[in-house]
Amino acid sequence: MRVALAAIPPLHRRHLATFAALVLLLAAALTPARGLAAPSSLPRAFASPALWVRESSPLRSGRQLVTEAAQAGVGTLYVKAGDGATPELQFSSALVGEIRAAGATVCAWMFAYGSDPVAEAAVAVGAVRAGAQCLVVDAEGQYDKLYGAAQLFVHTLRSQLGARFPIGLAGQAEIAQHPTFPYSVFLAPGAFDVTLPQVYWRDFGVSVDSAFAATIGANSIYGRPVLPVGQLFNSPQPAELQRFRALAGAYGLGGWSFYDLDIAQTQQLAALATPLHRVARRAILPPTLRAGADGDEVVQAQELLNAAGAHLPVGGFFGAITTRAVASFQARHRLSPSGALTAGTWRLLLRYKPRQPSWAGGPPDSAR
Repeated sequence: MRVALAAIPPLHRRHLATFAALVLLLAAALTPARGLAAPSSLPRAFASPALWVRESSPLRSGRQLVTEAAQAGVGTLYVKAGDGATPELQFSSALVGEIRAAGATVCAWMFAYGSDPVAEAAVAVGAVRAGAQCLVVDAEGQYDKLYGAAQLFVHTLRSQLGARFPIGLAGQAEIAQHPTFPYSVFLAPGAFDVTLPQVYWRDFGVSVDSAFAATIGANSIYGRPVLPVGQLFNSPQPAELQRFRALAGAYGLGGWSFYDLDIAQTQQLAALATPLHRVARRAILPPTLRAGADGDEVVQAQELLNAAGAHLPVGGFFGAITTRAVASFQARHRLSPSGALTAGTWRLLLRYKPRQPSWAGGPPDSAR
């Protein structure tokens, strides 16, 4: 989300075809079933709807930003505070003070590349020292395979901000499309508190409903509250924005945000404030994984299985050893020992805290 709107490239046809296939598979799985267990608690700073602010001119005061957001019924702003190791001059203690004095919550967001985790953490810590009430880290493809850098970044942040300061990951929503991204590191116990997947349905080329169905379940396997990020760019219609909000409620998610206030149109802001019609509750169902799968979803599963008593090498490949570990876990918990990770198996696994290895020597085998 760091680039100007005109620079956002279209998705490749292969990406769209694969994503569409994932949508169909997940849609087929949306039969009545018991969903996942409740995720960890939601920090107060993330408990309200929010709007992102990418750029704010020097003539635009904090009070003006709050007034603009109020048109959408929103009282929380995520203001850009850094791009990698470079602080954004717009994020100052004066601007933060104006926003907070106007009665709004202000959080800092930064884009992280992973090339210099310690320097990037210093930018984030500086924004918190300037008065940010929470931190959102936008980490995307630049962090692919950088498991060690992600661990260093998380450790540096937590060592300086403490265990309770609210931090969220704004990552790519289609987890199956990004198998080498270290979601399991950013969302590990003691790491970040929430996940804010960028559910940009117009970029995906699908409906709002299909985008939710293909992303929410996969994001939920990390046991963190899921707060989807919607789009105001690429001219979404007010009805789409209302549907996004309604589905966030139907899935029982803790909130939502939209990117971004800078280009929001009046009718879009009005749509975010419009009362919603009730939508039937929807279960959050994770993807079924079986032998042959690989990627960070498998890394997460292996860490959870080890926490439940297995002794697996965490390599990100779903082979015979992992299949036997899953079947053994299922048998112990009176599930059919199929060896496939199903919704019921995930629900029980998520009662455990994943056992994350050190990635200082390199990423899991599936990310090499």
